[in-house]
Amino acid sequence: MNPEVTGLEWKAFKFTEKTGVGGKFTKVNITGVKSGATVPDALKGLKFSIDALDLDSGNPERDPKIKGAFFGNLKKNGKIEGSVSSAKLEADGKSGTGVVKLTWNGVSKDVPLQFTLTGEVLEAKGSLDVNNWNAGKALTALNAVCNDLHKGKDGKSVLWPDVEITIKSTLKKDCK
Repeated sequence: MNPEVTGLEWKAFKFTEKTGVGGKFTKVNITGVKSGATVPDALKGLKFSIDALDLDSGNPERDPKIKGAFFGNLKKNGKIEGSVSSAKLEADGKSGTGVVKLTWNGVSKDVPLQFTLTGEVLEAKGSLDVNNWNAGKALTALNAVCNDLHKGKDGKSVLWPDVEITIKSTLKKDCK
């Protein structure tokens, strides 16, 4: 993976209708980059860390609320760390599955990923429930500061615990 062109996007959900609100972390630090005969070989053992306060939701009024009310209420200001536990490429060579061990808010859990490989571009997608990382109180705090903005057609203020993540990177080919 090429750290310079690796990004992590997220989508959270508000309203009873579960409408997506997206954003991205602007800095993803990757270590353990190595060559491998196959894509899974190159990915296994890869480590990453993300300063959760380096985020961009596309809305400058929303960003400080997410940073303060949500990530500010988590251990280490919500710093996210992880490593690739496994990766498997299907016979088509264009899709696969993997598992990332995610450490966040003092909790480590596995997150299954589905990935596609288009040329040298790897895209991995997964989802998580923030409650599995003891982030329910932080989610409630964020919903409190955004109460009116999270009211849907039914007038109820809802911020879902589900978050979809998408990791995109360009793989480097090292032909000899």
